[in-house]
Amino acid sequence: MKLQDYREDFYTYSGKASDLSRQLAFAGIAIIWLFKKDTVPGLSIPRELLLPGLFIVSSLTLDMLHYGLGSLIWRSFYRSKEKVGLPEDKDIHHSIWLEIPLMVLFVAKILFVLAAYILIARYLLTAILLR
Repeated sequence: MKLQDYREDFYTYSGKASDLSRQLAFAGIAIIWLFKKDTVPGLSIPRELLLPGLFIVSSLTLDMLHYGLGSLIWRSFYRSKEKVGLPEDKDIHHSIWLEIPLMVLFVAKILFVLAAYILIARYLLTAILLR
């Protein structure tokens, strides 16, 4: 396999992981919403689901930051190369430091969704076992 093929595989898997993470975050919000109590005055979400909800909102925020920062980083990179007159088909390289913040955000958003689902599963198991 060529290096380009590995890069394309990475783009495919990371894109799918981001999409799935986002879908799971929205599904997590729906799960938490199912357990809200309309009859209780004040906060209607069970206390045990507040932290998973915070993790889900954090994950969605990190998702937005991941794509927003990525677009800013790569735009400034290609614009800096355009300004010096590099041709479009020139093979160039970039610093790994441009990728590190994006990889941190990518991993963090997935970990936040995973942590939220672990806590939601623990809540559901406790609810099932106590009934």
